[in-house]
Amino acid sequence: MDQWQKAADDWVDLARRSSSACEDIRAQGKKPLDDHWADATGKTAGKRLEDLADRLESGGDIMKGVAMVLDALAHSMGFAQRTLSHAIELANEHGLGIQNGRAAGAYTGAAPVGPNVPQNVRDAYTKELGHIAEVNGLIEEALREASQADAKASAELDELAKTINVSDTSQAHNELLVEASHIEFEILRADIPVGKDPHLVRAWWDGLTPQQQKDLMRADPVTLADLNGLPPEVGRELRGPDGKIDRVEMVRYALDHWDKKDDLDFRNNCARSSTSGWGPAGTTPGAGRAAWGSKGSTDGCTTPARGGWPRICTASSCTTAVRKSRERKHALAT
Repeated sequence: MDQWQKAADDWVDLARRSSSACEDIRAQGKKPLDDHWADATGKTAGKRLEDLADRLESGGDIMKGVAMVLDALAHSMGFAQRTLSHAIELANEHGLGIQNGRAAGAYTGAAPVGPNVPQNVRDAYTKELGHIAEVNGLIEEALREASQADAKASAELDELAKTINVSDTSQAHNELLVEASHIEFEILRADIPVGKDPHLVRAWWDGLTPQQQKDLMRADPVTLADLNGLPPEVGRELRGPDGKIDRVEMVRYALDHWDKKDDLDFRNNCARSSTSGWGPAGTTPGAGRAAWGSKGSTDGCTTPARGGWPRICTASSCTTAVRKSRERKHALAT
């Protein structure tokens, strides 16, 4: 995990260097050239500098995409590792061992059968089977999380490796970078055990660190709110502890309407979908920033945070919807 995170940080550093070099070429090379060398030779030289700047800008965005995927991979592997560690903790707590990647107990391979088996032995056997099922469920969940992250990240990194010659800045930013952000979010979302037994879901949640729980609540509140098995206080925190605004329904509305037109006229669907979402949330537009504790910024989004987690809009995780739009540059700026 540490190596993947370091790799992501290194790619971010490279992206910043590339962007800085691009800005230097345009400000200190291309602009002075245009201002003072207006003949055909100057224009040819200016075109060369502009092409170079475009390649550096495109490369910077592609490298950001690589960093996003590696960030998600590192975090996903962290979830998987923590889930596996929790399985081992429970195994030790219940006096179980791990054999060939599966939990094993005193009755493994020697199930008590027959009419003469004492009731206390039957009860102990039944109890052990329950503990084994819980531990094995967590082991399988950890392997599932790690496998999906590895497969998705590997496929996307292979695709990004094919784009090293892209010089179209619009393609790099609005297509390649956005697609990488989608994969990043898909990897993180797939760490949530949707459709699993509520008992397993609770064991999975209890095994996460408080920071991991907080990260997931910010990353995908809708999926978590719909998950059976979490403690009731998690749902209350997701939806809003004061009961005035249902933040989950607001985000759900933004996700469902990011690409749909309505009668509100904003300059982008980030603002439109999040503002329209105040109705389903149980209130009116304008109350949002206080509800999320966000001061916001001039483009409707808070300053993006690094670390593999979705950037938080003034409607918090409605940014998930923003990232699905290939025209939302402000949601991807880092």
